[in-house]
Amino acid sequence: MSKRIQAETHEEDKTGEWTECKMTEASGQLEVVSLKKLLIQKAWAGWEEGLRLAHRQWGIGEATTRMETMSDQPILTLKLSKGEHEWLETWKR
Repeated sequence: MSKRIQAETHEEDKTGEWTECKMTEASGQLEVVSLKKLLIQKAWAGWEEGLRLAHRQWGIGEATTRMETMSDQPILTLKLSKGEHEWLETWKR
C-alpha cells in the first residue's frame, strides 16, 4: 500500500469518526413528537418572539421620549455583544 493511499485512508477514518461524533451529538437534540405538540411548540416560539419584539419596541419608545425631554442626559444601558454590534453596523448602512 502506498503512503498516499494510507494517508487518504487515515483521513477518511478521521472524517468518519468526526461525522459519527456529530451525529451522536445531534441525536441527543432530536425527538419524535406528535403534530399537535409540534404546533404548540411553534406557536409558543412565535409568541415568545412577539414578546421580545414588543419589549424592544417599548425600549425604542422609551428612548424616543427621553430624547424629546432629556436629550443631553447620559443613559446607562447594556453593551451590545460583538455579533449584535456587527448586525447594527450592517443595519445602519
